[in-house]
Amino acid sequence: MKLRSRAAHRYAQALHDLATGEAVLEVVGGDLAGIQVDLAESGDLRRFIGNYQLASVRRLQTLEALFAARVHPLVWRFIRFLESKRRLGVLNEICADFKELEERRQGIIRGHLTSAFALSAADVKAIALQAGKHIRKQLILETEENPELLGGCRLQVGDTVYDFSLAARLRMIRQTMMAG
Repeated sequence: MKLRSRAAHRYAQALHDLATGEAVLEVVGGDLAGIQVDLAESGDLRRFIGNYQLASVRRLQTLEALFAARVHPLVWRFIRFLESKRRLGVLNEICADFKELEERRQGIIRGHLTSAFALSAADVKAIALQAGKHIRKQLILETEENPELLGGCRLQVGDTVYDFSLAARLRMIRQTMMAG
């Protein structure tokens, strides 16, 4: 999980609450996911969003051309609100936080699985299913290879790390032998 600003989290929570109240969570979430893709794919859009040297009237016209007809009215009002507060630069973080809030509401949690070698999709799914039963949530895993683990894997869910690597076991044996 990447660190994001508290302001982005507060804005995401406020938008999530409004979308819940208006019963448009799915639509708003879809719009924000689309905006996140746009921001990832367009350097020009990222630069524009953070550039407050343009006249505010010109910025608002550009934002209207980009978003007004494409997103739900609640999302469009929210974008205009962020623009009025000069906080549009945290829009990508807000989109990510909103997604995280929605996943949490649905009982989904994300984790990070590091293994010594590439795991098959079936292995990752089996690990996610088993660990998800343990934590009583649906677990979605991001994977990474790290040969320094020597064997086994390391699973991080939130702040908790489960280290089942051979390197960790060797460290424990070494510590036990040195203490004894």
